[in-house]
Amino acid sequence: MSFPNPSVIKLGTSCHRNDLIRRTNQPPFSVITEQCQNQLAIPAYDFEDIYSFGEVYVDELFKLIHKHLELDTDDRFAYVGSHKRSLAEKIKEKFCLLKPMVNIFPGLVHYEATPSQTLLPFRISHVGSEEYFKQLAEKIDDPKKPLFDKVLLKDSVEHLSHPGTTFAHIMRMLAPLGRLLIIHRPGPMGTLPLFSEACRKFEAETDDEEPYARIIKNLQAINVDVKWEVETLRIVMPKVKWLAMLKQNFPPQMEAISRTQISTGIRELTEGMLKYQGEEVEGFDQLLFVSATHPFVENGFPSIQRCGTLETQPYPCVDQVRYMLKVTPEIRRLIDNIEEKREGRKRRGTINCCFRKY
Repeated sequence: MSFPNPSVIKLGTSCHRNDLIRRTNQPPFSVITEQCQNQLAIPAYDFEDIYSFGEVYVDELFKLIHKHLELDTDDRFAYVGSHKRSLAEKIKEKFCLLKPMVNIFPGLVHYEATPSQTLLPFRISHVGSEEYFKQLAEKIDDPKKPLFDKVLLKDSVEHLSHPGTTFAHIMRMLAPLGRLLIIHRPGPMGTLPLFSEACRKFEAETDDEEPYARIIKNLQAINVDVKWEVETLRIVMPKVKWLAMLKQNFPPQMEAISRTQISTGIRELTEGMLKYQGEEVEGFDQLLFVSATHPFVENGFPSIQRCGTLETQPYPCVDQVRYMLKVTPEIRRLIDNIEEKREGRKRRGTINCCFRKY
């Protein structure tokens, strides 16, 4: 009796060559895949184009920055963001900034590969925006002469070892009417077409809280007024460009994914959700916008509101606060008179009751 070659799998009863699929070291992810693609035809893009979601996306993002940051032409502006698709120069041109702009690198994170092909992050201390704002806050002589009017942090929160402390340093250097804007892309809120390993990693890095809760709590701890909103931007681009962006570890959250996982994930997408239905991919990018300003009322409760809600909503747990009023001699005399009148009414009421019984 002869046995079939184990490296060949027959589909159905036909023996034609096209009905055979030879096994390789990388089996197809999808059952409906006709063949295993060992080499993907992903074109090369220039530096400006590979990290861009398109001009329409950028224009909508600028509208949201104007809405939440209220950047004026004469503002002293600081931008904190990655070198990958930095918006610093375009913001300067778009908003016609007249004063010099400060462009700050968010920080440096070294990723060490493990035997299981995963990456462990190691933050490099004393570099980037965290150290920059710390040194400025320590050197500032007069708090009444702030250095900035507006500060923008884009895709930078994950680079901060102590975000609460960094936020406090930034607020110390902001003008009284200044504003800090944080643009963050939380992993669980993303709707971009990612492969399963990236989705699992982003979900594992979050806790039971909402993706924005940690940022808001850090701002709440330094007593600033906070407004937040989740904005959605539409993305339409060629499939091959999206795959090229993933290959370059973009968006920035993909920097924590190893090269092996990226290659495997691209195969998963090309043999799965991106295999059919046209040459373009369409999705939505959900971004978290958090703006912080100095408290409107000095020594009062900070406001933490979602954009568009009523400003008169009470601060959390404000009903548990006890208010105390110092009693002056003038108020004491009024209270004594009130107490005497109350006691007199009680005595007269008691006498009347006694007469009625008799």
